[in-house]
Amino acid sequence: MPLLRFAGVDSLFGPMWVAETDAGVAAASRADSLESFLAPLRRRFPDLALVPADLDARWVEGSSLPAVDLRGLSAFDRAVYEVVRSVPPGETITYGEVAALIGSPGAARAVGGAMSRCPLFPAVPCHRVVRASDGWSGWGGDVALKRRLLAAERRRASPAPQTSEFP
Repeated sequence: MPLLRFAGVDSLFGPMWVAETDAGVAAASRADSLESFLAPLRRRFPDLALVPADLDARWVEGSSLPAVDLRGLSAFDRAVYEVVRSVPPGETITYGEVAALIGSPGAARAVGGAMSRCPLFPAVPCHRVVRASDGWSGWGGDVALKRRLLAAERRRASPAPQTSEFP
């Protein structure tokens, strides 16, 4: 039987649960309990055996995104998450722009719903999606964290200042 491996990891976001299949990361969450993390995974992956494992979750704090396994999610949510994963670090995109890119102009609120139920942060960088009216939005209840994440990404993406050396 194929496996769905899971582990608790420490991260800059605090303790997290992470699960992965052979295809990639299936879920990442700051869920309070292991059972609240595993319950939706059982529904999404009924044919996989859940097993604790020692996972390499360094990607949680890195600048590159891991492969993800989007099976068991709606076609709409999968499309939204694929677009959001294409947004470069430190840059932002509006909910309406995501909706247009997936071929559903006018579905900005539905994109917001997909972002609010996303089981894959930070493998899907939800913090890069913003409201058009103010360039921000409440994200995960912590707008300050959203701003810190974007600022850190922008610092990493900025080229180092060039210095000239004279003989």
